[in-house]
Amino acid sequence: MAIAIYGFLSRRRKIEPAGISYEFSLVKDKLTLGLSTWPILKNAVKPIQIEEETEDSSFEWMDEETEKYKKYLARLDPNDAKDQDHYKILGLTKLRCEATAAQIRTAYRQKVLKYHPDKGNAGDGLRSESVFACIQKAYEQLGVSEEKRRAFDSVDPTFDENIPDNSDVNSTNFFRVLGPVFQRNARFSVNQPVPLLGDEKSDRSHVEHFYDFWYNWKSWREFSYLDAEDKQRGEDRWERREIEKQNKAEREKRRKKDLKRISTLVEMAYSVDPRIVKIKEEDKNKKLQMKERRRKEKELKEKIELEQKRQKEKDLEEEMIKKNEEEKKALQAKQQKKKLLSNQRKQLRDLSSNKNYWLDNSLAAENPEQVFAISEQIERLCLSAEVDELVNLCERLKDICVYDDALRILRECSNPESSSNSKQSNNGMSKNSTQSNDATKTNSSSTNAWTHTELQLLVKAVNLFPPGTQERWKQVSGYISEHSGEGNKRSEKDVIKQVKQLKSGQLPSSNNSTTVPVNKNIQQQQTTTPDIPINNTNNSQNNEQQNNINKNTEDEWNAEQQRQFEKALKEIPSSDAERWDKIAAAVDGKTKKQCVRRYKKLAEMVKNAKTEAAK
Repeated sequence: MAIAIYGFLSRRRKIEPAGISYEFSLVKDKLTLGLSTWPILKNAVKPIQIEEETEDSSFEWMDEETEKYKKYLARLDPNDAKDQDHYKILGLTKLRCEATAAQIRTAYRQKVLKYHPDKGNAGDGLRSESVFACIQKAYEQLGVSEEKRRAFDSVDPTFDENIPDNSDVNSTNFFRVLGPVFQRNARFSVNQPVPLLGDEKSDRSHVEHFYDFWYNWKSWREFSYLDAEDKQRGEDRWERREIEKQNKAEREKRRKKDLKRISTLVEMAYSVDPRIVKIKEEDKNKKLQMKERRRKEKELKEKIELEQKRQKEKDLEEEMIKKNEEEKKALQAKQQKKKLLSNQRKQLRDLSSNKNYWLDNSLAAENPEQVFAISEQIERLCLSAEVDELVNLCERLKDICVYDDALRILRECSNPESSSNSKQSNNGMSKNSTQSNDATKTNSSSTNAWTHTELQLLVKAVNLFPPGTQERWKQVSGYISEHSGEGNKRSEKDVIKQVKQLKSGQLPSSNNSTTVPVNKNIQQQQTTTPDIPINNTNNSQNNEQQNNINKNTEDEWNAEQQRQFEKALKEIPSSDAERWDKIAAAVDGKTKKQCVRRYKKLAEMVKNAKTEAAK
């Protein structure tokens, strides 16, 4: 109760609405009018939002109530609601699919306030109940369910599904003609935002993204609104299932047709797009440039390889020339050495001949075996000694006049290891001479005996025609027959047999015969024992001793003997009846039996190796 005080006025309280209840009532009123509620909920009011709210409040986005619109409403029949334009009924033809849910509710409430039968504002002759029923169905289709609204938007009667023909599109009007088409169809995309066509200034990334998006187009468009029959009208579930099955089949046909339409549009745009033409041209030029670059790199690589090859060939040629020069120098040195050796050998032989083999003329005639002993040692040294050794030997022999001293010096030079036994050899010379004379008498009747001259010629011929010479033994036999002057021709078989005997260490029984070595290896083997002539009475004992020696050494082959053996196997054919005799003659220090045994042993080794490899 207010109390009046004299001289004072009572304070009037100004009560302002506030609190959660007030805000709730504001939100409710906003929702009823279809207005935005976010300034209240966020406690912030911005000028731009005020303008938007003012625009919403002005309802400029709605269609005007013209006479044409009223006549349209007057002709509406609720039974034909499926064929009606619901956006036009609600006055949303300006926005259509772009209208928000709030705008649809606002438009619906505005139409309800005006055309509801209870309002009594339809005194203009419109059928208010029919019009309100159409408005109610339009709102149910657009504002109640998102699925129902999409069903109507998918078959919007104002949507233009046409796409231009290829003949109507070229590089000049490409963007002007196809830009709006892509923009119209972008509304049905599941993925938002949708890249639009752009213009001729669009970069490559935008163009590639645009076509990648539209080639993988996903649409939410569906055609359930065009179902020929409503499944709810079926009397039972079996009939409803059959109706739904037919409806789904029709929807799928329309969906595939729409996807094909979009695919045709995209392919046509891709084929005509001047930007794609430019991109393809750039890619083509880039490929050509890469191809040209690869070609140049390949040519450069081939050029470098060719230069390297030429340089390598040049280096090889220079190396070959250098090698040939070295070989030539080595050959010249060898030939010079050979010439010096030949001259020195000749000097040694001439020295011994001039000295009459260090014997008196009478003694030389009576003791030919002593002459042969000197000759044998000289020939051994000629075959084994080097130039310096021969020079020193000649210097030592110049002042020698006694036979024994000369023979001792020759044997010392021939085999230094046997120098300690030289005295014993000289003491046994007389006995050996007697035995040689006995052997000469025993075999004097043989027409095949080899003379001292023939043996010397055989040694010279064997060294003159080394292994590998074509028809070697024929040339050796011819050489002996030509230079012997005794009228006794030696056949190839006789020559091979005699060489074989000399190699094996067997001494021939002849007038003036003794052991004559053929090569250096056998000389070195034979110089280790005293040169004692063998007569017929001691042949069996000597053969037994020789067999014992050969038995111990027959399987010992050095590298040179193995090389000679392999070379002889290659050069002498198997069709030759005397093949093994010739092979044995070509191998230093080996008999026919040893060569055959060696061949069998190698063959067995090869066979065993193949068997092991097969396992």
